[in-house]
Amino acid sequence: MTALAKNTPRTRVGVGQRFVDPVAADTRIFNGAMTALDATGNAIPAIPTGTVMRGVALEEADNTDGAAGDATVPIERGPFLVANDGSIDRTHIGTGVYVVDDNTVGAAGTLVAGKCLDVTDFGVVVEIL
Repeated sequence: MTALAKNTPRTRVGVGQRFVDPVAADTRIFNGAMTALDATGNAIPAIPTGTVMRGVALEEADNTDGAAGDATVPIERGPFLVANDGSIDRTHIGTGVYVVDDNTVGAAGTLVAGKCLDVTDFGVVVEIL
């Protein structure tokens, strides 16, 4: 029996990695901050109590005086270098790491930031999926 070849097209790199999300009311997200979604699907700075990890903000979004959705923030998913709270070492490569705050990850927590790809003197390379 001959195996049939599958025609599985590869998408362009970056497709499906960038999104624009509405920002929660009374919220400011800084450029380069990790973002999460709240229970209603609005972007917030990543915190351990966020409901869904979303990505990294590509620019600042200031909705401190607005209602939910009055501002939007472009975000990107993929590998990013973020701060290490000191609990992650090279034994964590390949495992999930957790949100400590919007620019820091740790070895334990409640909201998975992504998968640890590397640990350097400068921080942790996290793949946000």
